[in-house]
Amino acid sequence: MKILIIQKKFMGDILVSSTTFPLLKKKFQDAEITFLLEEKHQQILKGNPYVDHVIFWNDKSFMQMMQDIRKQQFDIVIDLYSKIDTGLLALASGAKIRIGFFKKYTQFFYTHPVKRREIALSENTTLGIEHRLQLLEPLNIKFEEVFPKTYILEKELENAKNILAQNALTPKDNLVMISTFGSTEEKTYPLEYMAKILNNIVEHTPDSKILCNYLPFQKELFNQLYNLVLPTTQAAIIKKFDTRNLREFAAVTSLCKCLIGNEGGATNLSKSLAIPTFTIFAPHIERKGWSWTSNPKMDRFLHLNDFVPESTNYSAFKPELFENQLKDFLDQVLN
Repeated sequence: MKILIIQKKFMGDILVSSTTFPLLKKKFQDAEITFLLEEKHQQILKGNPYVDHVIFWNDKSFMQMMQDIRKQQFDIVIDLYSKIDTGLLALASGAKIRIGFFKKYTQFFYTHPVKRREIALSENTTLGIEHRLQLLEPLNIKFEEVFPKTYILEKELENAKNILAQNALTPKDNLVMISTFGSTEEKTYPLEYMAKILNNIVEHTPDSKILCNYLPFQKELFNQLYNLVLPTTQAAIIKKFDTRNLREFAAVTSLCKCLIGNEGGATNLSKSLAIPTFTIFAPHIERKGWSWTSNPKMDRFLHLNDFVPESTNYSAFKPELFENQLKDFLDQVLN
């Protein structure tokens, strides 16, 4: 049995798509699972024991890619992306079973076009997860609670410990990873408010060590944030901390006591590592879309509308509104 899963891009979507792997292997124990995605996103699947092969999307030679896929003679193709280009690829594969999401313009590519449910079956998952698991139903695979999981290799873990050691830290310290900024300005909690959160963390847990994660182009934003916090908070921030890539960040995060900050790739990665996560959602992001958790007693999800109904103004989401929730979270996760 050869199974091809297609999720062309987006780290969060690829991470969520990994929920299909264990259920497929449980149903088809001898199956070979191949995952098709853009090469730049492959890091998220590294070490995953359920994936046997990966294929990289080739925009430059789509016809050649279709021919190569057809030669591999897949029995089942599951198109999680379900756009015209991936639908064409599924059709060209020649697989007897082709599953994708029902759309008027793509339904003809699949033997089993699946209409998305509008209500989640579990309060701990999300429709984003459950829609992907829905695509397994034509294979007689019933719904189970499954959550995204990131696997860290032993050598990556040792490298992460070395990174900590270079900053005079150990995994025994009260390490708090911060998702410092969102991927865009609209997804970023206001800097002056983030500064107050960092101050509150250090004030409540004076021995905490703060690791701020941000992208290279956000270096100036980090410097602005650093200059806004109190001197005691500056002393707790490991200013020289840096990771070279997603895998290093994931490995270091796996050694932290928690992650706090802006919703996005970092918070979803943290949850996939089973690290307690305190997520702040931007006003335009629906919390129900990404508030999945395998640890509902520990993870926290905060949205402006929980405190100021119908508001879309991020400046109204003052840290004072959830100061008690933050302290309660810190009491649970830090020594």
